[in-house]
Amino acid sequence: MDKVIKGAHANAPDLNSEYGTPAQEIAESSGATPSALRISEQLLAARESATALKGFPGTPPDNLDEAYRVQQLSLARWADRVAGWKVGGIPESLRSKLGADWLVGPIFDRSVKHAQANTSVAMPVFGGGFAAIEPELVVQLGASRDEDRMFIGAEIASSPVPAINDYGPTAVVCDFGNNNGLLIGAEISDWRHAKGQLEVSIWIDEELVATRSLGELAAYASPALRFCLDHAAQRGRELAPGTFISTGAITGIHEASIGAQSRISFGAWGELNLHLTQSERLEDLPRTPKRD
Repeated sequence: MDKVIKGAHANAPDLNSEYGTPAQEIAESSGATPSALRISEQLLAARESATALKGFPGTPPDNLDEAYRVQQLSLARWADRVAGWKVGGIPESLRSKLGADWLVGPIFDRSVKHAQANTSVAMPVFGGGFAAIEPELVVQLGASRDEDRMFIGAEIASSPVPAINDYGPTAVVCDFGNNNGLLIGAEISDWRHAKGQLEVSIWIDEELVATRSLGELAAYASPALRFCLDHAAQRGRELAPGTFISTGAITGIHEASIGAQSRISFGAWGELNLHLTQSERLEDLPRTPKRD
């Protein structure tokens, strides 16, 4: 999990064979509705083919439980391992209605990349869909909470659905949390006791678009981390040591297009350099067999 996944190209996997379970069987066992199954299938098809949709496929669920059923349907059929989870904030105006302050979505092995000195890392997004860059603090779980590590990072938020955030948090949950990648940089040592202000700034195409100063890093990251751990426990999902948790956008959600170049500074802890590229079709990507 500490390295970018690489391998030989292969034909598109059969998602009903070693990579997953037939969709109808999953739907019946999970209690998912026919609508949930249709949403999952159309979102998966768009991601597999790396093509944009005209809009959200159908009506987004009106509650988070149904949205997570859609996400689970898709997870069971997606041809990659889960390397971590992104945590995103739910707008305050919707928190009471939805009964949560945060949402989660999977981060897949194939999409996790590590920063390289003086090198811009290619991060794929869905052309014609939604794409954004989000500076984040990334926690890698240890065997105990005392062994958790923290890194500077960036989430690549991207979906085949244009303006997916306009459809609301349940739509975001349905489509893997609107995640399409995670870039991990330098480790922040002794992060629970780090003192002083951390200034985070992001440039896109050489224009400074946002800056924010953080105080205690543990105080900033802990609410999202705690939510992710609780959410997993409620669903009987084990988060093994090594799992990455991306703890939320620090400076905001910064939309960008294919070809955009970005530099993100985390002050004394280093910087990240990346550029956005077109997502490849699933059949053009290396295979990553799922864990049991």
